[in-house]
Amino acid sequence: MTWSVLLLVLAAAALHAGWNTAVKAAGLPAVATARLCVGGIVIAVFALPFLPWPAAGAWPFLAASVVIHVVYFRLTAAAYETVDLSLAYPMMRGGGILVTAALAPLLFTDALPWLGLGGIGIVGLALVGLALGGGRMGRRGLAVVGANALVIGAYSLIDGMGVRASGAPLAYTVLVFSLGGAGNLAVIGATRGLGALRDLVNRRDLVLAVAGGASAIGSYALVLTAMTLAPVALIAALRETSMIFATGFAAFLLHENVGRRRAAAALALAAGAVAIKLA
Repeated sequence: MTWSVLLLVLAAAALHAGWNTAVKAAGLPAVATARLCVGGIVIAVFALPFLPWPAAGAWPFLAASVVIHVVYFRLTAAAYETVDLSLAYPMMRGGGILVTAALAPLLFTDALPWLGLGGIGIVGLALVGLALGGGRMGRRGLAVVGANALVIGAYSLIDGMGVRASGAPLAYTVLVFSLGGAGNLAVIGATRGLGALRDLVNRRDLVLAVAGGASAIGSYALVLTAMTLAPVALIAALRETSMIFATGFAAFLLHENVGRRRAAAALALAAGAVAIKLA
């Protein structure tokens, strides 16, 4: 893995932690997530005509990812309604990385050296430490967070295969996010009525929605691009340095009680990322 790939993934991590923090800070995560989806659709309308179309071989993966992303948007909003960012985010991302690390060697031909495997192990342990650093979530919160961890692992693997088959990482990303977002909005319209969709966006909110959608799409585009340049499991693991950003955002922007145990786990995660970089 080169330094340029490392910087791509770190930028993606910061963007990802940033938009999750914004959703949690909004007070109504379901509304904030829906606005992100609107922003993604607006971006797609203007961007897709100028992007190369993904190859035919990527479409089955893209279709599966769109369905999974609808579930992801719903579960993310549900998690942030009741669970702190500094608890929900590491558990969801940590569970996702363990799923990815366990299954990626079976789906890809990438050879992982022992140092890379060790780095993934350190990252996994660090994320568990973050998740256990205090706070309660209840059975419903635990169920939602656990389910979303499985969803994150699933779309990471599917998109790793899809983007490699697409030949057009950016277009693939925009399509996944915008079509998944459209699916999420369709679910909202079906369950809450069209009035709920009309109330989502005014002129000010549209600007915020596009900014949020750009952050989410940009984050994932950087990761998928990196996946074409380095082993998928390593990229998926290194992306989880977003835990460091999210923990900092939770402490300093949301004023959550992030204790020493979680801070220590975040440092251990950084050590795991270094091991992955040196692999």
